[in-house]
Amino acid sequence: LTPVDRIKRAAKFWSSALPVVASYYGQYSALTIRQRILGETLTDDEVRRAWDEQHDRGSEIFAQTVTSLKGFYVKTAQIIASRQDLFPRQYTEALSGFTDNLDPMPAALARAVVEKELLNRDEKFEDVFSEFDEVPLGAASVAQVHRAVLTERYGGPKEVAVKIQRPSIESKLMGDIANLKALAKPFRDGETLPLDYYTVFAELEAQLADEFDFVAEAVAMDRIYDAVTRDPVTGKKIEPPLVLPRPVRGLVSRRVLVMDYLPGVPLSRAREEMAKRGVDPDSPEAKLFGRKLLRALTDVFGRCILQTGFFHADPHPGNIFVLDDGRVGLIDFGQVKQIS
Repeated sequence: LTPVDRIKRAAKFWSSALPVVASYYGQYSALTIRQRILGETLTDDEVRRAWDEQHDRGSEIFAQTVTSLKGFYVKTAQIIASRQDLFPRQYTEALSGFTDNLDPMPAALARAVVEKELLNRDEKFEDVFSEFDEVPLGAASVAQVHRAVLTERYGGPKEVAVKIQRPSIESKLMGDIANLKALAKPFRDGETLPLDYYTVFAELEAQLADEFDFVAEAVAMDRIYDAVTRDPVTGKKIEPPLVLPRPVRGLVSRRVLVMDYLPGVPLSRAREEMAKRGVDPDSPEAKLFGRKLLRALTDVFGRCILQTGFFHADPHPGNIFVLDDGRVGLIDFGQVKQIS
């Protein structure tokens, strides 16, 4: 984004956000005046209804702003929607419909990023990929993923997934999170919200910064793969309960990551896919698979957290895959954590 574009984007955000901030201050002041100055005795139900109405109005405006601006605001909306323990119900419900399938960048631009990041001077795109699907498998805030097939020069024919970062996305998204932090900062010491959202957004800022380096993501993929494929007692190789993609050596850069392709659907669309195939989601077979999924996730995350302290930190339903062969896969290692 140019400086002018960043200013316009920030101005659009604040033109929506400031009235919401002002309305929360107004609601807090009104309740304070009624109880402390006018001497009214408000019941807990009356106070809760007042705040419910305030959250209804605020969540509606925030949802409209996310729809208009997209970018990191979509990722923020997804996080808010998944954390009923941190955010008011009105916000989690209003933002629950947002998906990470954003407007993809054109295929020509995606190819151009790959050529700039991966190709040697004497190479053409076709020297690396014999096939490259122009329609991405998914398009998220930071990157989009295309299915491709490697040439023999790079170990093919082999199906791979190519994760391509959007050009100039880092400054755009970091600007978005800065706006959210500035929005939350005035409420840090107040009583209008249940917790310090400034700290929440500051943590999201730190996590987001890690997602722009695909070399670090490839290293994280290998570390977690090694942890779950080796017996902690004997040191021998074992079969992991989850399928984890591996990066392709020589085809990883800060903005492009080529890795194993996992054919399947994300868990978030599993019920829909079962309906298409005529499978009852409440059938004994589906419940049996649910138990298998729970065991596999518990095994992998338990081993990572308790043995190495290094684990995948973003296991939402979009990153857990139900593979075509019935196995379970885990993707997107952009967010990881190390317990010290």
